Amino acid sequence: MHIYNIVISTKLNMNRICLNVLVGVPASGKTTYCKHIETTRTHTFNVVHVCYDSFIRVDAQYDLFSNDTGSYKLRRKKLLSLMETIIVAVKENDREKLENSLTYVENEFGVVLKISLSTDYKDYLFVIDDNMYYRSMRLEWLKVAKKLSLGFFQTFFDIPLALALQRNQARISPIQKEVVVSMWIRLEKPCGDLHQWEKQCICFRETYDMNTAIELAKYCIKTPVQGVIKIQSVPMEQSKVHQIDLLLRKRISKRMARAKETMPSNDLEVFAHHLQKQKANLLDQLRKGECCRPDVVEKNIQIIADTLF
Repeated sequence: MHIYNIVISTKLNMNRICLNVLVGVPASGKTTYCKHIETTRTHTFNVVHVCYDSFIRVDAQYDLFSNDTGSYKLRRKKLLSLMETIIVAVKENDREKLENSLTYVENEFGVVLKISLSTDYKDYLFVIDDNMYYRSMRLEWLKVAKKLSLGFFQTFFDIPLALALQRNQARISPIQKEVVVSMWIRLEKPCGDLHQWEKQCICFRETYDMNTAIELAKYCIKTPVQGVIKIQSVPMEQSKVHQIDLLLRKRISKRMARAKETMPSNDLEVFAHHLQKQKANLLDQLRKGECCRPDVVEKNIQIIADTLF
């Protein structure tokens, strides 16, 4: 009985944490969003802003990302591991562990991450401020949330490429245009219809509704991730794959027609090559049954055509 009481007491002292993963190309509005949510006084949780740009410069290391041994990718993995240690320390309300972890981060990345264990609020919102243009990037943070019983939701900044380039150029230190274009092309938009774990997501375009973000944060803080729904792999009929292929060809043609109005010829060639490659990958996944189940094929044909390109 004595041991049982100690365990219960420890659990009661734990802080609650939610991860808010941001998705969007450079200059899409993520930093402004972070400033708003940090300064808003209508919530009762502590905000921890984890800005990847402070730890890893995208413009300097981006070309190495496709290489599994590239320093950019390795440093991302290192940062994720260290942030998990910090989150555990915050959740367990362990000041010594937190201070040691923050010191290690400073020595490793040269960045001072300011986090203090609050005596006012027991809830924390970690805002993961990065481009997260690949779904696999966001999935890594979902795994952390599931492992540590944290809340999780995404905030997607969906803006046209032309606007992102305009905003980026107005920055004091703009990122290379090629980097912004490449990320915009590769961006895998959150889609809760195809990926169950992405249902907890809010989408902002040119304006923010901070009340919506704060209310979702409050809900997710109280509702930790319990598990990830896995889609059963069932091969799709070739006729259905062919039908989707035709739809995607039409969709790509329309997208290329719009792109000609905003992209230079060099970017158009890269854009077209990427769309064709992504279409081929998608069709291969469909043949293997990795994207949708037979009972939702008709619905997903249109969803795929509307959302992935």
